[in-house]
Amino acid sequence: MYMVMTVINQHDLKNVLEDLFANNIEGITVSDVIGKGSFGLKEADNQPTDLVSKVKLEIVVSDVKHREIAMECIRSNCHDLGRGAGKMWWLDVGGVERIRTGEKDADALTTQVNKKIQNVPCGLTTQIDTPCS
Repeated sequence: MYMVMTVINQHDLKNVLEDLFANNIEGITVSDVIGKGSFGLKEADNQPTDLVSKVKLEIVVSDVKHREIAMECIRSNCHDLGRGAGKMWWLDVGGVERIRTGEKDADALTTQVNKKIQNVPCGLTTQIDTPCS
C-alpha cells in the first residue's frame, strides 16, 4: 500500500478530483496549505517572495497500479511548464484500518457500494414493525 501526497494549485483541484473519481480512486484528504517550493526566501534577482496558498492531497492506494493511476491523474491535470505547478511524492503504508467496520488493508480502501458489512443488520422495516408517532 502507498500514500500519494501532492501539493498543487487550488485551481487544478476540481479536475484532479474528477479524474481520480473517474478512475475509481476514492478516500482523498484535501488540506489548505501555504509554502514555497524552491530553497530560500529570495529569488534569483534577490527579491523576497511570499509563501503561496496551495492544496495538499493525501491518497492511500492498495498497490503500484493504483499508485501510478493516481499519479497520472495528478500529473495530467497539473502539468505546467511555469513555476509553482507543485510536487508529488509517495510513501509505503504499513497498514490501514477502517474504524467503523474493522476492515484492514486493501479491504479498508475499497468502496462501500454493494458491500455487506458483517454484524450490521440489513433488512427493510415497515410501519407495522416500526413504531410511528
